[in-house]
Amino acid sequence: MDMQKTVLILAGGKSLRFQYSDKCFISLNNKPLLQHVIDCVSNVADEIIVAARDEKQGEQIRDVIDNKEIRLVFDSVKGFGPLAGILSGFERATYSYALVIGCDMPFVNGRVVDFLFDVAATGYDAVVPRWDNGMVEPLHAVYRREPMLEAIRDAEKTGDKKIFEILSYIKKVEFLSVNQLKVIDPNLKTFMNINTPDELKRSQI
Repeated sequence: MDMQKTVLILAGGKSLRFQYSDKCFISLNNKPLLQHVIDCVSNVADEIIVAARDEKQGEQIRDVIDNKEIRLVFDSVKGFGPLAGILSGFERATYSYALVIGCDMPFVNGRVVDFLFDVAATGYDAVVPRWDNGMVEPLHAVYRREPMLEAIRDAEKTGDKKIFEILSYIKKVEFLSVNQLKVIDPNLKTFMNINTPDELKRSQI
């Protein structure tokens, strides 16, 4: 099913495990992690939004990113974690469905992303991959804009800050087994994120 797609990349996170603070600028194969993610989703997305912490980080992103067509948004709520970036991004999103993804997933698979959108289009407010052990991937998932905005605003009132908790506010959630994605991405590299210098080293070509 064809639909117009927003991709929202969360770039505001700091990394305590790296000596410098912004994870999105960490270089993998001479390219920032954020640029890897943008390159991977550019053929899927009709619109790419990057959620930065503030104007200062936004200026740095503009300086290092090749794709000048990305739209930058900034956290309007402080101390709200990734939800702040999702709130700002979804408030500016043009289309009804958006992939939310972290900037630390440089191997995100465009065909997997397309599949998540296709499943969402069959009538879900969220399509969230789930591992066999029950762990979910809410930062590699597709959401419908309006229900997600409503859920985040409700969570803001109650003080829930974790994205996993937000899922309980959404009515039609499809937890999609990652096994269904192995046909597209046998090693499930799409979910691989870079959290430590060791993981970065192992990911180099």
